[in-house]
Amino acid sequence: MEQIMIVEDDIGLNRGLSKALKVDNRQIISCQNLKEAREQLLCGSVSLILLDINLPDGSGLDLLREIKEKTPDIPVV
Repeated sequence: MEQIMIVEDDIGLNRGLSKALKVDNRQIISCQNLKEAREQLLCGSVSLILLDINLPDGSGLDLLREIKEKTPDIPVV
């Protein structure tokens, strides 16, 4: 099953993206901060990550660097 992770602290935008991208054969993983995103990434791989830069507990750019070091083949938008 395809998995898309959305890392966005704006609840309305996060829900809207989740709803727009949801289809039968796709799982949406919704995170509102870096801590949640890091925990979810430990649980398994994702097909795509939609990443906000300004998050309440740090910069999305830090997470982007971590992702690209460990799994450079995952696309991040």
